Amino acid sequence: MTQIPIRALTLYKQGIAHFRRRGPVTGTTTSLVVPRESLNDVLKSLDLVLHGGGPIQSVDYETPADKQAQLAGLPVHLGERAGLADLLASLRGSPVEVTLDGGATAAGRVVGVEASLGASQAPAVVLQREAELQVIPLDALRQLAVRDQRAADDIRFFLDLSRTEQTRTTLTIRLGDGAHDLELSYSAPSPTWRVSYRLSGVEAGRARLVGWGLFDNTLDEDLEAVELTLVSGRPVSFSYDLAGTRVPPRPEVDDDPSALEQVAGDRTTANAIASLAHEIRTPLTVVRGMSEMLARGMTGTLSDDQRQLVLTVRDNATRITNHLNSLFDLVRIRDEQNPALPGFLHQSGPLGDLKVSASYFLPMQGGNAEEQFLTYRVPTPISVRRGQAALVPLLDTEVAYEELCVYNGAKMSNHPLRVWRLRNTSGVALEQGPITVSERGRYRGEGIVRFTGMGDELQVPFALEFGILVSEELEYLPRALAGVVLNADERRAEVSWYHGTQTRYRLASNVGADIGVLVERRDSPRGEYYESPEPAERQEGHTRWLVPVSAGGRAELVVREREVRTSYENVTSWTTDTVDELRSAGAFSEATHALLLRLLALGAEDSTTAGRRTALEQEQGQIVALQEQLRKNLGALGTSEREGALRDRLLDDLEASEERRRAISAEQRELDQQVGSRERQREAILDELYASS
Repeated sequence: MTQIPIRALTLYKQGIAHFRRRGPVTGTTTSLVVPRESLNDVLKSLDLVLHGGGPIQSVDYETPADKQAQLAGLPVHLGERAGLADLLASLRGSPVEVTLDGGATAAGRVVGVEASLGASQAPAVVLQREAELQVIPLDALRQLAVRDQRAADDIRFFLDLSRTEQTRTTLTIRLGDGAHDLELSYSAPSPTWRVSYRLSGVEAGRARLVGWGLFDNTLDEDLEAVELTLVSGRPVSFSYDLAGTRVPPRPEVDDDPSALEQVAGDRTTANAIASLAHEIRTPLTVVRGMSEMLARGMTGTLSDDQRQLVLTVRDNATRITNHLNSLFDLVRIRDEQNPALPGFLHQSGPLGDLKVSASYFLPMQGGNAEEQFLTYRVPTPISVRRGQAALVPLLDTEVAYEELCVYNGAKMSNHPLRVWRLRNTSGVALEQGPITVSERGRYRGEGIVRFTGMGDELQVPFALEFGILVSEELEYLPRALAGVVLNADERRAEVSWYHGTQTRYRLASNVGADIGVLVERRDSPRGEYYESPEPAERQEGHTRWLVPVSAGGRAELVVREREVRTSYENVTSWTTDTVDELRSAGAFSEATHALLLRLLALGAEDSTTAGRRTALEQEQGQIVALQEQLRKNLGALGTSEREGALRDRLLDDLEASEERRRAISAEQRELDQQVGSRERQREAILDELYASS
């Protein structure tokens, strides 16, 4: 059976090829031979269309099971050398008829092959016919006929399987009688195609853009006059095992009620899963609790970004806990009262289970990337022999270009790059690939073409401009106040400062002509340029300034960039230096400044009170220790006159210390009242302060 020839071939960038074959078929079968690793894709995508004749009956294919395993499972076994002896041994019990030298015949059931008849005698087959056993030397056999159809089929299958090439699979397409016009198409893995470009300047501002596609013929057949299409798009394609034979396990059910446990698996395994899930859930509870405390500000005020991060930790810990609960439900499926499967087994969503990486579609994230712009049809049919590769023309067009001199220190330090800027007017999107730049037959350099949609701008850096030397000096500027906001809802101050940098670019030219250099910087996601020259252009997150440099001259560019950083502060914790700094920066009005000075004064009084309280507490401790010692001394005195005088002095000291202790307690109560009074004053000032904001 010969294969139907390939008429059209479409290659995609992610390594998938779509084949279309068409041709006449005479007879009831035709074949399609594909690599064994492509069988699943072919079975997934094979489409058959009869344009004449019919009908299509079936498509047979070899199972992908291991060849040796299949051979071992057959009753027929043939060795590498003693094929006849092995065959007769495998046919034990089967009826056969043999023809001997001279034309004599013998028939019977095979008993076995006897190999122990002596060193001078050849092995013999033993046949049984009714009550007789007949021994026939194998070297006397000239013909063997198997009279058991099952045994004959086994021999035929063994021989067919033995000759099967394991790297290829043959699909047999069975048709009805007559002549047919059959078209078949399918998808299969294929090496990705590549692209390279040539950009040749033909005159000032005009260039010829040529694109070539490269692909490999890894098939087992030559391509003859095939319509070739190269597609830069990304159709979803995935692996799915259709060819593999699989019998899924089923639960065993009997009349024993305990057999319900078998639905969830072994009881020991189920208990182990439950214990492990419990052990994981315990630390997760701690993570959730502590993240909740942090989010509520119980350990200090958080910024908005910090609070969002903490909430993300809490939410993901909750998700893991929910999955663990579902795992508990799965273990408890053995319970007759809870037969439902856990919900997480059905949460694949309306798009199903397929997950595709974002990088899979990355080249599609360009402008004007409609399907018609992503398809390159080779204008003429191509022919490529098996095992060879080919370059095919994709585009040949003339485009307008502009030559630039661009400096970007992050891409190349010290020297700018020569760049050709053009717009893609080719009629198709440009796939990423290398490009060689020349001008009037002179080689200029090489670059990389990024994916460029139809009508989009393309810039190709291809060479260094060694005639221009660029140096950079970075300076961090003092911070400047951006503003202060008194947030009445959260009772805090939001203080914003500008943190800026200044970059000085010095350009020195050794070129014999005036030149304009575009100095390029990547824009900060949170910053802004200020007190800098007006940019020449902005695009793709970059800003450029045009710096004219005279022949052999010098030039300079200063760029300032700043970003705002905000802190959230409690105004009652501000110091005099903080208030003075903010006041000098013009952050407050006179009225607000006066309120803050009152807060500072209250804070200073609190500090004085705190110091006084500390001193009183220390003195009170000393008095208590003294009184304890005085009482011990009084207890040790006797009744003599001299000891009586000493007792009077000790009692006087004890009384004096007690009076001082009472005075200290009174002063402490007075200090507490002062603290409470100042706290009320502070709250009143804060209310006025936030109300005025």
